[in-house]
Order: sequence, then C-alpha cells, then structure tokens
Amino acid sequence: MENLEKHFRQVGSEPETGVLELDIGLSGGRSIALDQYHHQAFKIIRPHYLDDSGQVYYTIANPGGGYLGGDSYRIDINVQPGASALVTDQSAAKVYRTPGNYVVQNINFSVEAGGVLEYIPDQLILYREADFRQNLVARVSSEGSLFISDVVTPGWAPDGSQFGYNQARLRNIIYVDDEPVVLDNIVIRPDDPGFAKELDFYMDGRTHFSTAICCDPGIDEDLFTLVQNEVKEYSSRFTDLNAAVTKLDKPGFMLRGLGNRTEHLLELTMLVANIVRAELRGQGKLHLRKY
Repeated sequence: MENLEKHFRQVGSEPETGVLELDIGLSGGRSIALDQYHHQAFKIIRPHYLDDSGQVYYTIANPGGGYLGGDSYRIDINVQPGASALVTDQSAAKVYRTPGNYVVQNINFSVEAGGVLEYIPDQLILYREADFRQNLVARVSSEGSLFISDVVTPGWAPDGSQFGYNQARLRNIIYVDDEPVVLDNIVIRPDDPGFAKELDFYMDGRTHFSTAICCDPGIDEDLFTLVQNEVKEYSSRFTDLNAAVTKLDKPGFMLRGLGNRTEHLLELTMLVANIVRAELRGQGKLHLRKY
C-alpha cells in the first residue's frame, strides 16, 4: 500500500504560515470559545449567533488573500460536551502558482459527547500550476455530531483550460470512538499525462467536485433515505450535475458531487446540511453572513 504520509508536510516540520486553534465549550447556556489562538495569516472574526440554539458561528479570515507555494496552515478545533459550533471562512480560498513547493493545510477536529461541529467553507479555487494538499483528521464521540464539506473548482487560466492546476489532494480521516470510519483520499493530477486522456473516467467529464461527510448518532434509515431522495431530486434539475450519497459503517453518510458550476455544488451541500440541522436539532436553514 502506498505511504500516503509522504504527500503531506506534517505539523511542526517547518514554520507555519497560519494557525488557528479553538476550544469550544458552554457558558451561560451558549457556546463560546473558552480558549482561542490565531497566528500569522489566519484571523478569527468576532462570533455571531444565528438562532436561539446557542450555537456559536465563527468565520476564519485570511488577510493575505490567498495561498502561495510553500505555505503551511493548521486548524485545530475541539468541541466540548454539549457545545455547538458552525465554522466557515470569509470567502473562497485561492491557491496561486506553487513553483517548487506545494501548499499544505492540516486540519484536526475533535467532537466530544453531545457536541456539534459544522465546518462548511466556501469553495477552494486552484489556479494555474497550483498544488494544494489538505489532510483532515476528525475524532468524534459516538454521541457527537460532525458535518464537514469542501468544494474544489479550477481557477481562470490564460489559455482557457479548465485544468491548469497541477494537483489537488484532499484526505479525510474520521474516527468514531477511536474506530476508523472514513478514509477518503481524493487525488486529481491534471499534470499527469494520462489525466487528459482519461478525463471522463476521473471526473465524468465535469470540472468541479465536492464532498460532504456527516457523522451523527441520529442518522437512521429514514433520514438517510430522505437525504438520498433530496440529493437525487436536486441533481435531476441540472444535466451537468452528478451526485450520490453513501452510508458509513457508523450512523452517517458521505455525499460526493461532480459538476461544472460552483453554485450548484455549494447549494447541494447546504441542502444536505439543512436537512440534518432540521431533522436532528430543529434548527433553521443556514444563511451564512460573510464579512
């Protein structure tokens, strides 16, 4: 089996371009950051509360405006028992040319019993000759709830090509009660000579892709079927959108989407997130305010 670790620079292997650490707990009936730290390129915007559930909403900002070759980022978020956090970013993450060295982002999530973490960033845009690698590890209690997503889209290229970037490598590893439940390793390498020849095989003729993963003890057969049907109905509206949902070995599911328009994949992610929020926690639809 291929040693996947060689494709990622690990935490502490070199100076980090941006660091964000959040420890979310309960105080006075609301979730707050009991401890927070941000350094260099990452900033955290003042928290908001979008409903009366007590869930805290944080927005991550990157004042630098984009990722460059050799950048190394880290996000660590822990959600304590009974606390709830919704985390997004301020705008699309843009990865520019990375000559000589790739960009890496290491994300570590921990959700304790009764905790809720929703991580729904904007799209990741990869421009010409970009190489981006993300390693996400989540450790979730069997009584905790996790929803994570990503949307990857090619950026503009002078020659009009849709796959001007060199590589997108996104790995998601999820443990439930320390038992591995998800190992999802996406590798898209347009710089591989065989990629253009097998484009229909790799991407079904599409240019954008998305992933959403949900782990929650409340996901039963009825809820899974509801999500599955809603995804099927939404996908049927667009001829260039293909999406499907798969069960996990523990209560949960994974959504994968392929399309040609960022907004379709983002809307699909929100659709599924809103179903989970409404059915399991009685929360309203997400209307993320960006600043």
